[in-house]
Amino acid sequence: MAKVSAMDIYKLLPKTNCKKCGEPSCMAFATKLQNKEIDIDKCPILNTPKFEENRKKLIEMISPPVKEVWFGNDKKKCVMGGDEVMYRFELAFFNPTPIGIDIADTLPDEEIKNRAKYIEDFTFERTGEKLKLDFIAIRNASNDAEKLKNAIKIVQENTEMPIAICSLNPNNIKEALDVVKSKPLIYAATEDNLDEMIKVLKEAKKNGKNFALVLSSNNVKTLKQMAAKCLANGIEDLVFDPHTYPENIADTIDNFVMIRRSAIERGDKYLGFPILGLPINAYYYVKNKENLIESFIPDKEKAAGIYEATIANVLMNRYADALIMHGTEIWELMPVLTLRQAIYTDPRKPQAVEPGLYPIGNPDENSPVIMTTNFSLTYYTVVGDFEKDNVTCWLLVLDTGGRAVDVSVAGGQYCGENAKKLIEETKIEEKVNHRILILPALAASTRGDIEDKTGWTCVVGTRDSSQVGEFLRKNWERILNEWKEKNNLNNKQ
Repeated sequence: MAKVSAMDIYKLLPKTNCKKCGEPSCMAFATKLQNKEIDIDKCPILNTPKFEENRKKLIEMISPPVKEVWFGNDKKKCVMGGDEVMYRFELAFFNPTPIGIDIADTLPDEEIKNRAKYIEDFTFERTGEKLKLDFIAIRNASNDAEKLKNAIKIVQENTEMPIAICSLNPNNIKEALDVVKSKPLIYAATEDNLDEMIKVLKEAKKNGKNFALVLSSNNVKTLKQMAAKCLANGIEDLVFDPHTYPENIADTIDNFVMIRRSAIERGDKYLGFPILGLPINAYYYVKNKENLIESFIPDKEKAAGIYEATIANVLMNRYADALIMHGTEIWELMPVLTLRQAIYTDPRKPQAVEPGLYPIGNPDENSPVIMTTNFSLTYYTVVGDFEKDNVTCWLLVLDTGGRAVDVSVAGGQYCGENAKKLIEETKIEEKVNHRILILPALAASTRGDIEDKTGWTCVVGTRDSSQVGEFLRKNWERILNEWKEKNNLNNKQ
């Protein structure tokens, strides 16, 4: 499908440049609308009867080929899909894959509560962003409606997490919908229970219930037929489960790619829905399989977690819009959440922190001054290494447009003119009694330019920020004393 351009959008706008949307012109509004940086409702003129037809055309035009489907509540929403391209470099992927952890309704009440709280509170920080889990999948392992409802109530009473209700029994789903307070994800409708599930969900819609429904089949044509039937019955928020086969993941990937390509490249509206991956299947595949990989990893629990994390990352790399997992260990979830963060950063916008002066530890007038870039991964890696190694210094963060050291050196952003500007803006000269600037080894080629422009003495430090602590312990006192002696001699002359 041809990508919608800003000019295509602009042609349907009022072209009054009234600025009521907060943008300087209609073209600026069109560009932001194209990049999903603004909502169409921000243009008040489009909401008038005169532009009603244009508004409808615009909504159809900017709607992604993969429908955006959400579940959750007002405080926490899981948004799936919304993809417009097959590959991230073509534009960007916008809605990070929600990751849910299962809770079986056969667990004791206290264990359900504790596991739910753990899932909600789970977090770790990477490059300044707190990475968290997104929803709880309540499995009707008992096939008992009362136990399912009890588990839902416990989760709702103790957390604000979005909920997926997992049962193939339409009657149990019907009863569960009576107690769930938010919009749930329902797993799942199959070929065998589809008619009964549609009947239950149509009745629920009449009673004001809202939900997203997972359609489950390992056959893409069957999924398409099931979607058509659901749409004909007014059930529109759909998600596909093409089955996750841990013993033959290649078949799973083939189905994922086939569905996504059909939606984006061929414009097949019946396949234009988010895809659910089930790494949890990989976990239980290892747990229940005798003598599978014990020769490599004797601990079966760890082996299952490793395989589950591996499958989760494989699926996320191939268009999984949501994942359900079982393991909750930090070593298992960290690589999955880190990959998600990497995939869903906008490739058009380098991740950057605010340039300026950052004190590390409690620096004084004799502390070293070190200059890095404002690329977020560089900054947080440097700060993490410094704090871990008890480095005390003044950290100058240069505005390189969010580029790393080697890239900004090559691109000319890590240079004398920018360093001079940063030194003047931060007034670092008022905080130290020396004029020594330590540069990363990758920026050694800029030493002369920075010295000429700033008048500071530049010292080339280490290649890796993890080596800076040792470098300073061995060299800083000598470097500082030598500079002071030379400075005194110059003053006498």
